[in-house]
Amino acid sequence: AIRALERHRWPGNVRELQNVLKRATIMADGDRITADDLGLPLEGPDEPASLDLREARERAERSTVITAMARVDGNIVRAAELLGVSRPTLYDLLSKLQIKP
Repeated sequence: AIRALERHRWPGNVRELQNVLKRATIMADGDRITADDLGLPLEGPDEPASLDLREARERAERSTVITAMARVDGNIVRAAELLGVSRPTLYDLLSKLQIKP
């Protein structure tokens, strides 16, 4: 499930991630969420499609920022603290990555 979350490009915003996780929580049969519970489209093998360093950095930044925002329920101040950046830096990242807070 974690790999599926990491591989997904998340074209939406943090709400998309929250909705996927809420749905998976409801759909899970046991006490653990599986990749099937997430209902995300399969996106190929574990390897990234491109070895372009700039794209890899952007994917990593996007994933990390989305994860941080989800953990703190969208609270910008707490997300910035969690990421170890200033609030203005986080706003810049959100803008650059086109993620709506």
